[in-house]
Amino acid sequence: MAAPVPPPAKKRKKEGPARLEDPPLLPDAGWPALPPDLVRRVADCLLATNDLDCYMDYRAVCSGWRAATDDPRTRSAASDPRFRLRRWIVLDDIFHSQGEAMLLLNADTGRFLRKKLPPLSDHSIVATTRSGYFVLAKKSPPHAARVLNPLTGVVIRFVAPVAPDVGSADVVFIGSSWVKLTLFCDASRKVYWAGHNSIRFFVHEPKQETYRFLRKTTLGGVSADDTKDPMKSTASLYSFLVAVDIMFFPVGLARHMFVTNVEGSIYVFKNEIGKLVALDSINNYAIFIGHQRSLAIDADKFPGIEANCVYYTDILGSSAHICKCNIKDRKVERISEAAEFVKRGKQFVLVADRPSTIIHLLSSYTINIPESQLALQQIQ
Repeated sequence: MAAPVPPPAKKRKKEGPARLEDPPLLPDAGWPALPPDLVRRVADCLLATNDLDCYMDYRAVCSGWRAATDDPRTRSAASDPRFRLRRWIVLDDIFHSQGEAMLLLNADTGRFLRKKLPPLSDHSIVATTRSGYFVLAKKSPPHAARVLNPLTGVVIRFVAPVAPDVGSADVVFIGSSWVKLTLFCDASRKVYWAGHNSIRFFVHEPKQETYRFLRKTTLGGVSADDTKDPMKSTASLYSFLVAVDIMFFPVGLARHMFVTNVEGSIYVFKNEIGKLVALDSINNYAIFIGHQRSLAIDADKFPGIEANCVYYTDILGSSAHICKCNIKDRKVERISEAAEFVKRGKQFVLVADRPSTIIHLLSSYTINIPESQLALQQIQ
């Protein structure tokens, strides 16, 4: 008898690759219940990079997160360095009207931010600082000064009235309770400074070369470590530069000095105690210099910018080219054969028929300072 034939084996279905199941979403009710310690640790990460706008948005999520974190707008937080702007710069060539967003840049991290200012209907924008503060003046006389942190909305009120011809400014926090505001007026070559409780600005009328030196070192951040007497902290630099009578561009990067000689080459000097030391490397940094102000950035945070180079504008009449000089071999080259800027009034504006890059924006920042709204208001 023949052996029974087994039934044909069933074909197994081809199974696809194993899939990981999506984790269940945390219920909405769980987010406010996060441990306060964890909430604070995340908040501290935002403060470490000076992303104060993100910190404010973070606190706005729920009442539990607000309770776990410090409020920058309280009186006790006014002296807290965590809530002070560091290297946020304003890239707009003009001060926009109320309701329009302005372009800010975190020069330490390379992060751009479009930010609408809080309502300023009864204030005029006078100037911005190298750390991102807005200096305001009351529209009504006597035009008392105000300093606005655009990321937190905190306003520091000054008693002293602002002069109408202010061109640039600097804000320095001294200790835990004193704020110093310095104003530079290029037309009159006067320097004004006041504490937030001062009833008036103290006026200094230095000689032309001293005024230029004070303005450049203050806006460049070179003398920021000696806030009470910037001339004292930069005395050796002043003596050297006045003696040799050369064009210089100070930048607050480890007390570096940037000097252009008569042949147009760029030389970098580091300010050591009592002497200037020539450098052929600034590592991964790049420098942008202009006749208005200067800036040092970490090139690793800005794609397209070459490290160990100085970028500057070569102004020829009513147009300007952007040039790049390698610090090590002194090689100079133009970014483009065509001019990047044309002069309109007091400003150099970007040529409109080409896209702008970060190099264009930072170069524009060094050669343009927006005009005070208070001065324009009084002209009208």
